Amino acid sequence: MFPMNSDTSNMGSPAEKKSFSLSTHRKFGEVLHDLKFLNQEQIDSALERSAEKRMRLGDLLLAEGLLSEDQVAQALSAQYEIPYLNLEGVPLDSDLSRHLPERMARNFSLLPVSFEDGVMTLTSHDPIQFLKLENLKSILPGQIELRISPKSQIENAVGRIYNDEHSVDKIVKHLSKKQSRKKTSLSLTAVVGPYKDSAPSIESLVNKFIGRALMDRASDIHIDPAEEKVRVRGRIDGILHELYSYPPELHQSVASRIKVLSNLDISERRQPQDGGFHHSGGTRPVDIRVSTLPTAYGEKLVLRLLDKEKMKGNLSQIGMSPEIEGEVQTLLQRPHGIIFITGPTGSGKTTTLYSMLNQINAIEKNIITVEDPIEFKFDVINQVQVNEKAGLSFAGLLRNILRQDPDIVMIGEVRDQETADLAIRAALTGHLVLSTIHTNDAVSTPTRLMDMGVEPFLLASGLSAILAQRLVRVLCVHCRKRVPLSEADAKILGTRFLKAGTPVYEPVGCEKCLHSGYQNRIALFELMRVDDVVRRAFIERKPESEILQHLMENGFISMRQDGVAKIVAGITSIEEVLKATL
Repeated sequence: MFPMNSDTSNMGSPAEKKSFSLSTHRKFGEVLHDLKFLNQEQIDSALERSAEKRMRLGDLLLAEGLLSEDQVAQALSAQYEIPYLNLEGVPLDSDLSRHLPERMARNFSLLPVSFEDGVMTLTSHDPIQFLKLENLKSILPGQIELRISPKSQIENAVGRIYNDEHSVDKIVKHLSKKQSRKKTSLSLTAVVGPYKDSAPSIESLVNKFIGRALMDRASDIHIDPAEEKVRVRGRIDGILHELYSYPPELHQSVASRIKVLSNLDISERRQPQDGGFHHSGGTRPVDIRVSTLPTAYGEKLVLRLLDKEKMKGNLSQIGMSPEIEGEVQTLLQRPHGIIFITGPTGSGKTTTLYSMLNQINAIEKNIITVEDPIEFKFDVINQVQVNEKAGLSFAGLLRNILRQDPDIVMIGEVRDQETADLAIRAALTGHLVLSTIHTNDAVSTPTRLMDMGVEPFLLASGLSAILAQRLVRVLCVHCRKRVPLSEADAKILGTRFLKAGTPVYEPVGCEKCLHSGYQNRIALFELMRVDDVVRRAFIERKPESEILQHLMENGFISMRQDGVAKIVAGITSIEEVLKATL
């Protein structure tokens, strides 16, 4: 397919210049041994596991953390005699993106690096995968040379050249000029027309916003109109960062484009609206939930990016310690009782609920959920959408669901006494019930339910456990700094498990984490099991402090203690834990 080294003398005639081949006489394990990345015993053991799991050796070693992406790339470079290219600090030319479709670059982690003297240089993380792209022959100009780079480096670079600010600036300038020349050029036809990534259009502008947000791991996009400009911000690891801005005269068209995609009324600008759409471009497909709100300078739009991959995780992947996970697994095996997950808005309660459903989903069980909205669709599980306008409330739907012979019922949120009473009565009549509620911690949840009007004896009989959680940011492993714990911080954290001088980590900031010092988020948990003493305390309406004292004497792990364990493990920082557990 292409020459495997930088020598182009054997490339053949122009008619043969795109006849590609790939050959090697060395096995990947041999290369790893020669490079001294692993010893022979480690390689032999990994070969057995890769055969059992039917995984390529490099993929297995990468997944198990025995090799880094950089080491895999270097080994592939040596195996196939393709030059290795470290992209750190390499200047990128966004104009090269016109030669390679964005979807192909993202889906196959393929980056155009340079085009000089009729030679197009590409870099890939996987030469085997590259061989399958036969249609590259007809897409790319000139002769093709290949390099090997780490996958994450390629994905970051692809994000920069296909979503860089310069390309957005060009689109905005083009649309602004078009707007000033002819108002009708941004009519409804332009707004709802087919997407063309290569043409400067409202469609391509909206697509850039979404693509950049996905690249930066944002959970939400905020489009905020103001007098001088419209800001596009992304919520990354819980913090809003400005991504782009554009002139106010383009906002109506941007809002209309998003509303058309979301099946909303584009003529209605005075009332809030909610909708959504599926976005399949970019690095991965996502469902996008859209909310509009009238403001002084136009409609504010919030796009919630619902990443389905995150909803497929298990309890340990979301940060649950082995001790708490073991207790939760035991609770999920019970035939009846109610488990509440509590925390403020945006604390990851829905993700935890879905992780629990992943654990117990089985063909033998009739599982029914009531949600508002349904954020992820399961096989086998029956999911029902709340629709207040049509008279389908949580309480109303729950009454009907209980006539459907369910084994397990999931209620998206308990908001009122009627829903709470029905949920607890369902738990008392032989059903396992999972739900969420907004409270500050586990111990205050029973008080909140009783304030709603739930009778203490019902609570004592039906409640199995309360799981409280908060999200904290995860330290970037590429730049975190190891430091000794100060005496002042040890006192503030207030736990016997941490002493002054204990090694901990603090954030620094680098290009990989957008100079924030953090990448991704993880949950802190505390689990309150309801035993006989706690049940009696409910009935006698004992103060929360007495319940907490009993729990602490019987092995209760608070969110603060869970956070301290994550500090010691180098997962998060003191600042994040203090902010979440004050």
